[in-house]
Amino acid sequence: MRVLTFNVNSIRARKEIVRDLFYYKSIDIACLQEIKTTEENFPQIHPEYKCYIHGQKQYNGVATCVRSRIEVDKVQKGFPGEEGESRFIYTQIGKWHLINIYAPLGDLYGERFHYKIRFYRRLREFVSQNFNLHKDLVVLCGDLNIAHQAIDVWDPQQWEGKVVFLPEERIEFDKLLGLGFVDILRYSTNRQIFTFYDYRGGAVYKGEGLRLDYFLVSKPVVKLTKGIEVLLNVRKRKKPTPSDHVPLIVEFRNV
Repeated sequence: MRVLTFNVNSIRARKEIVRDLFYYKSIDIACLQEIKTTEENFPQIHPEYKCYIHGQKQYNGVATCVRSRIEVDKVQKGFPGEEGESRFIYTQIGKWHLINIYAPLGDLYGERFHYKIRFYRRLREFVSQNFNLHKDLVVLCGDLNIAHQAIDVWDPQQWEGKVVFLPEERIEFDKLLGLGFVDILRYSTNRQIFTFYDYRGGAVYKGEGLRLDYFLVSKPVVKLTKGIEVLLNVRKRKKPTPSDHVPLIVEFRNV
């Protein structure tokens, strides 16, 4: 089972890129964030996929697209931590539980900062109330808008005290891992890998990035993980204009 997470920064602008990923990378499930459109305006990407959409006009929005041959048992669009914004969609596929997240960006200790902290608290409550991360097959993925460790930013000194690298945000990430999640990329490698590059200043060519996109998995899923791909070449393409995020693919053994 090959699962993609990708902040598309507008699905209508990135439809061709996503379609190519479906086709050339044999994606089974695609978790898309920041789709920036409503369900009725979500484009058909590929006829062999059914998309479950929790959208919002112009902002935010998440969608989980699944190959038509895969049976989806349950879908939950939204949870209390969103507070009216479209940032969460949950799907159950057999024994697998998939949580697709577009976390708030926040700000420097204003209302959006406090919203972000509340969002993470409610996310932990959802996980704790619904799953046993030592027994269940749970995958939480998406744009979490936190660079967890110094290795996850290109210049830790320059980023100290800035949004996505604030100490309080990183503590929230620690608490999420403390439930029993494993950061599968960091489990697999200690290399510095980024998943976000600003459009300005040729950041992707200078290596000036951040790691904001993650696959967090429950303990039983670790041994079912076959590998992870970081598709930096998709971010570097010229046309069509790429998202500012890098797609990630993890392959899991079926159970």
